[in-house]
Amino acid sequence: MDKDTYAVALRNALTEIRNICPDISCSFVFTKEGMVIAGDEHSAEVSVEKTVGSFQGLMEKAVAIGGLHTLMVNGSKGKVHISSIDDMYLAIAASKNADMAYIHSIVNVIVPTVLKILKTVVPTPPKMAPSQQLIVESLSGFFVGDAVQVDEEVLRQWSKDLKGKGVGEVEVEAFGGRVVRCKVKAIGDSNYKGKGLVRVPEKVAKELEVKEGELVRIKPVEP
Repeated sequence: MDKDTYAVALRNALTEIRNICPDISCSFVFTKEGMVIAGDEHSAEVSVEKTVGSFQGLMEKAVAIGGLHTLMVNGSKGKVHISSIDDMYLAIAASKNADMAYIHSIVNVIVPTVLKILKTVVPTPPKMAPSQQLIVESLSGFFVGDAVQVDEEVLRQWSKDLKGKGVGEVEVEAFGGRVVRCKVKAIGDSNYKGKGLVRVPEKVAKELEVKEGELVRIKPVEP
C-alpha cells in the first residue's frame, strides 16, 4: 500500500466516523512535523494548514513542561479536540453540544484501531515531506522569474523525505487561505541564507496577498 492508498483509506474512515456522529464538523490526522496525512471530506472546507501551524506553535512552547499531548478548546460556536495517537495527532472539530464521551471513544478506541489495522498492511505510516513555516522576503527585479527561493538545506531535507526525488515545485499558502503552486530553487544570495526565509517574487506575493515579513507555509509537490 503506497501513501496515497493509505491516505484514502484513512480519509474514508474519518468520513464514516463523521457520518455516524453528525456533531463532528470535520476531522483530520497530521504528523508531528505538520504534514496533514488525511482528513474527512469536510476538512477541505476549513483552513487545516492554519490550524496545524497554530498547534505546532503551542507544541514548541510546551516543550519546557514535557510536551503537549492533548488540547481541548471550548468555543462559543463549538469545540476542538486535538490529541496524540502514536506518532501522529488527530484533530476533531465538533458542535458546542457534542457528546464528549463519544468523542473520547473516537480518540481513544476507534481511530487507534483503524491506524493499527492500516499498520498491519503498512509497517509504518507513509513518509511525507513536512511543510515549513517561513518568513516572506520580497524578490524584485526584471529577471527574478516566478520561482520562490528557499534554503538549500530545506530542499535537501525534502528530497530525503521523498526518497531522493528532486523538488521542483512547491505550494505556498498564506495564513489568509490563498494557495499558489510555483517553481522553487535554492537561495543564491548568501545574505539571505540560513534565516528561515522564503524569497517570493512580487507577482506571487500579490497572488497570495502577503507582504514582506509575514509568515507563509510552504510544502513540496512530489514529482
